[in-house]
Amino acid sequence: MHKTSLLWVSLALVLVVFITACGSAVGDNVVNLDDAVQAGVAATLTKEAWLAGVESARKTSIAGENLSQDDGGEDGTSLILPTSTPQPTGTPTLKPAAEHVQIPGKPKERIDTFLTDFNSKDYAADGFTYGDNFKGNIFERPFTAQEMNYRGAIDIIRVNLKISETWVYVSIFLAEDLPENGEMKYGMELDLDENGRGDYLIQSDLPLSEKWSVDGVQVYTDSDGDVGGKSPMLMDALDPELNGYEVLVFDSGDGDDPDLVWVRRNPDQTNSLQFAFKYNLTGPTGFMWSVWADEGLRAPNYFDYSDRFTNESAGSPYPESPLYPIKGLALVDSTCRSYYGFTPSGKEPGLCP
Repeated sequence: MHKTSLLWVSLALVLVVFITACGSAVGDNVVNLDDAVQAGVAATLTKEAWLAGVESARKTSIAGENLSQDDGGEDGTSLILPTSTPQPTGTPTLKPAAEHVQIPGKPKERIDTFLTDFNSKDYAADGFTYGDNFKGNIFERPFTAQEMNYRGAIDIIRVNLKISETWVYVSIFLAEDLPENGEMKYGMELDLDENGRGDYLIQSDLPLSEKWSVDGVQVYTDSDGDVGGKSPMLMDALDPELNGYEVLVFDSGDGDDPDLVWVRRNPDQTNSLQFAFKYNLTGPTGFMWSVWADEGLRAPNYFDYSDRFTNESAGSPYPESPLYPIKGLALVDSTCRSYYGFTPSGKEPGLCP
């Protein structure tokens, strides 16, 4: 077996064991979260097996880091990033917000699909973590650049989806409580045709209330299909012509549907926030989804982030890596891609193991 094949098999097995757990239920096949968590714990068998998985992931990730400076760019330099948050251009004038007609309610008890993400809090005191896959555009970087100061309020650990006739409810759980204020953005990427290129990016400022609100909520789309560059969810050569999500279609209630997306602090848990978006945004054929927390770039038109840096300029959260510490790509956490409403083939870019 070729070395590359062995690397992917090793990574897939390790990820299955301890980095990400995905589950779904349709119709009568209801997922019970407690049972799923217990099953995940049982799958590791022992603490020793879990630690062995961590060590294997560490070695696999280090081996997978291409240390050549010209990987991702002919001259070995990183794309020059602005010091302020870049905004998409060419956005049409949105319809002013009208009176709200539909407001989300309380999500049902049943979970239709969920995923878990690596918890970096266990390693935070030592200033490193595992679970990052820079080349695969799945990030575990809830740390500041260089100093590696931990930010638990952007460290995603679990996401639940609950689907109703009108709404898709998204509950994001973090390693630490939401702060009273902050500059972070929380969001969700939707891939409607399962090709790895996100079709919509839903994002919000830090919600301040437990009441549903559209304030600070935005929805972007990609009109020219360049999100992800040449190879969606994989690192490409640097290309300054990419413009990512460049069209804003909803902004704090402005847009064709003033009720399209809402956000609030989870009234039941202080380390959680909730989105509610219209089910008709995705349509009935199913979709792939991932979740983001971003206190760094916060740049819709820079997606995919892995196409904006070389390995060296991004840095690494792995302590044994020559690329350590995190540098240009910091203060961001994202999940793998889960699915709802269809049966994946297993070849979808970014799919959770």
